[in-house]
Amino acid sequence: EEMLQQSTIQKIIQYQEKAGYSCLTFKPIINVLYTPLTYNTQPELQTICRELIVVSLLTKQNDLKVLIKEDLLDYVTCLPWHTSGSVQQRAKELVTTLQQATDVNIQPPSLLNMTKATVAKYYCGLDKVLELSVPELVWELLKK
Repeated sequence: EEMLQQSTIQKIIQYQEKAGYSCLTFKPIINVLYTPLTYNTQPELQTICRELIVVSLLTKQNDLKVLIKEDLLDYVTCLPWHTSGSVQQRAKELVTTLQQATDVNIQPPSLLNMTKATVAKYYCGLDKVLELSVPELVWELLKK
């Protein structure tokens, strides 16, 4: 937690660029952020892990291309709505950084993806939302 408070986003980005860091996929990372909270783990630990994950997303412009390729940009844009406290603040910084650091015109998420993000966060996680069609997803939720 102390490390997060001392780290600035610019320092992290500079380190990642200097180290040649590049991500090939963001699906597992974004999936963790949209996994419904469980009550058998420590909330403080979950918060720190989620904040670290959001900070790890604050990377160079090449990673935006990966987010777009994997069709995850809308879900990243929705993150501030589905987080709270320090994680929400970092998620807002992430969206702002993506908007300022790119030549891509980031649009508001589609209504479909906003709904899918909500379903992912509170019911079944992002993997299932990305895997199933909307009718299959509705059917899956009705079975619960």
